[in-house]
Amino acid sequence: MFDDVAFERKLKKALESVRVVLDAAKKPVFASQVHHEYQDKYILVERMTQAAVASQLNCLAAAGLTEEQLTQLVEWSRKSTVSIAFRAAETCSFLREEAQEVENPTKHVVETSMGGTWVAALASKVITTVHHYFWRHEVCYELLAIRGAGSDPASDAVRLAGRSCSREVRTGVKVSPYPASVAPVLMQVDASWLLRHVSGSDEWVPRFCIDRSRPGCHTPRRNPEVDGAERHFGSLHRWTEEVAAHLSRMICEHGGDKGNEAGQMLSAARDAVLVPLLPVLDQTEDAGDHPSQKPTDGDGANAGEVLARLSADGAAATACLALSAEDMNMLLDEERRSLRDRRDALLEVGVTDAPGASEAGLVLVLLHHTDMCKRWLESVDYVESMIRKQLVAAIGKEVSPADFGEYMQFHYRRVFRDAYAPTPFCFAVRRSHRHVPEGSVSIEEQLPDSGRIPAPIATMSARAVCSQSGHHRMDMPLTASTKVRFGGERHVHAWLSHKFYGQSDAKLSLVARARQFSSMIVLVGRIDSAHSFDPKYAAIVRNKDELSIPLELSTIPTPKEFRDAIDSLSPEQQAFAKAFRAMQLESTLFGILIIHVKPQLERVLNLPEDSLTKEIKLTQDLMQLFIKYHIPSDLLSYDTRDLATGAASRAPTVVDRIAVVREHVAAMQAVIEAANQEEIEERRKEAEFQEAKRRQEEAKRREMEEKRRELERLVAEHKERMHNIREKALDRSMAVTCAATCSASSSSSGFFGGGFLKAAANAFRPTMTIPTLGGGFSAAKCSAERAPEICVAPRLERRCEAPPSVAATASVDGNAPPKPKPPQQQRSQEREQQQQQQQQQQQQ
Repeated sequence: MFDDVAFERKLKKALESVRVVLDAAKKPVFASQVHHEYQDKYILVERMTQAAVASQLNCLAAAGLTEEQLTQLVEWSRKSTVSIAFRAAETCSFLREEAQEVENPTKHVVETSMGGTWVAALASKVITTVHHYFWRHEVCYELLAIRGAGSDPASDAVRLAGRSCSREVRTGVKVSPYPASVAPVLMQVDASWLLRHVSGSDEWVPRFCIDRSRPGCHTPRRNPEVDGAERHFGSLHRWTEEVAAHLSRMICEHGGDKGNEAGQMLSAARDAVLVPLLPVLDQTEDAGDHPSQKPTDGDGANAGEVLARLSADGAAATACLALSAEDMNMLLDEERRSLRDRRDALLEVGVTDAPGASEAGLVLVLLHHTDMCKRWLESVDYVESMIRKQLVAAIGKEVSPADFGEYMQFHYRRVFRDAYAPTPFCFAVRRSHRHVPEGSVSIEEQLPDSGRIPAPIATMSARAVCSQSGHHRMDMPLTASTKVRFGGERHVHAWLSHKFYGQSDAKLSLVARARQFSSMIVLVGRIDSAHSFDPKYAAIVRNKDELSIPLELSTIPTPKEFRDAIDSLSPEQQAFAKAFRAMQLESTLFGILIIHVKPQLERVLNLPEDSLTKEIKLTQDLMQLFIKYHIPSDLLSYDTRDLATGAASRAPTVVDRIAVVREHVAAMQAVIEAANQEEIEERRKEAEFQEAKRRQEEAKRREMEEKRRELERLVAEHKERMHNIREKALDRSMAVTCAATCSASSSSSGFFGGGFLKAAANAFRPTMTIPTLGGGFSAAKCSAERAPEICVAPRLERRCEAPPSVAATASVDGNAPPKPKPPQQQRSQEREQQQQQQQQQQQQ
């Protein structure tokens, strides 16, 4: 959606410039801020388009278009298409190689002396030969106007502007600084619309007017004339952007210092050029009666220069609030003057052989043309947005498809009579006018993003009644071999859907509702012909059921669209398309069939009409037998003939017939109840068997669980017992070691030499201790009689290292060295080492 507030904020500075250019009596303001008429919008769009055409001619004149060339182009546009093309090419070739000797400024001086006396001085310097390679870089471009395809360049092309720039580039290596040849650039745009909307010789006058009487003219923005102008300005806007970007890149890459300076001045110069297009109206009272009196002599246009100006206003245009032609001419003169001044300022930088100031001036013209095209596109959108805002303000809200549908309902009530006015598609299902409705059937519409409750659609309908013996009854196939013929009331409906462009279709649903103790059959399908109904879906709705079926709509072309589409087809293809469309029209008619259940029950049970109306219990039982158990109707109906004799039975009363049917129903229910009891008994036995099986499996599972727990308990006890045994063995070993140590101390009293200390140290190593039970302790000797007393705790598995004397003594007895101790006894070993250290301290 167009943002008019941001647009006005952006053009606020431009509006101040316009006020400076115009007379002081003029008060131009934005169109949305002035009370005006609807025709003022048309004149505003026409005036802006005319000014845009004149501005385009001024830009082409600034680019190099002369009056003679313009006359030729206008002549070409009457019979051919005229386009403006931009061509560019770039080449780089090798010129020469030069060698230059470069002297190093540093000199080396060597002095020679003999006997302390200076004899001579030798000076040396370095000279380097440098090779320079020179290249010729050439860039050329041209702006052309081409007639048709431009097959003959001499007669079908007019050169508007162009230049060929070349320069020498020096490199230190023989490698081309630029590609040897760049693919030629060609950018082309159609300018026939522009040339067909100007006329004149000395002064070129834009000719643009909106035909308000054409069928396609809806608003000042949406009409064929403005649509053509939009295509022209849009394509020209894109073309000028691309050409300006190419020239700007050329200036930046090949322009050198002066080219870069000119390129930096482009942004400020672009903002300083006036764009003479603004959606403004004159707020001055009686604005149309006092046009501007400033001279409009073209602001000093040179001879042969193209000068585009607006013609004098007619009576209708003079009375409007839009700026007059004289005011617009003043803005065009200011645009031409500011554009010329900015180009001259760029040329003051200096024209060189490389792309620079001249190309920057052309880029300025192209960028200004881009701004002008963009301003025109935004201005016409601004006018359309203003119309929309005013319409919303007049109504008080934005109109949605639901609001438009309500308006059409209001319109229908005023146009149609009551008998022909559209009515909501909601019908009460009843047997006759003497009976109350048993339910309702409706087609409800849910509009997207409306937030409203679904409501029945409004349709125009026609009603007809077909009796059971009539000739217009319809057939409905149930199976491949069964058909049902039906009659009754028929309603033909026509529905007109409303939606806005770009919005999704409304969601339709077929809704069927039944009351308590009521039932009906709803069939949905297509009407194949006047005597055939093809059902696709069916449902029984009863006892407060609510059935909702979504409906998907398919759209086929209108007759006019169909004719336009087959005009260019062959006769055979047209015949096939017509046959297929005939099939679509005949088989796409949506149909709904409602069948009352109670009247059909009365007929199949041979009961009088309306006999089941108040037999609610009997009707519910019959529905259950037919729907749930699929009982044939012959087993429940009243027999009109005697089964034994075959003669017709006497005329029974309604009560008798109903009683007979009730007896048949009770008997059938008894049979079903017995079958149900048998099935229940079988299910009970099956459940008991499954329960016994489950209990047996549960008992086995519990037994296995108990065994597993018992095994875990035994393993835990065994582990605890083994742990206690190991602890007792460790304690006994420590006690024996302490006793042996005390005995050795008492028997060896008086001998405190170094040999005893060494033997004691060997005996109390933390790696292994072998005690003896005798009165003395010796680490070097061990008698054979005391060999069995060695290693009181033989199950210590921790690896330890015994002294050589002890190992030798143990081998004499023929016993293997003790096994290493396991890691679990680390703490016991540490405690033993601590006790041995304490004993050694006591002995010392």
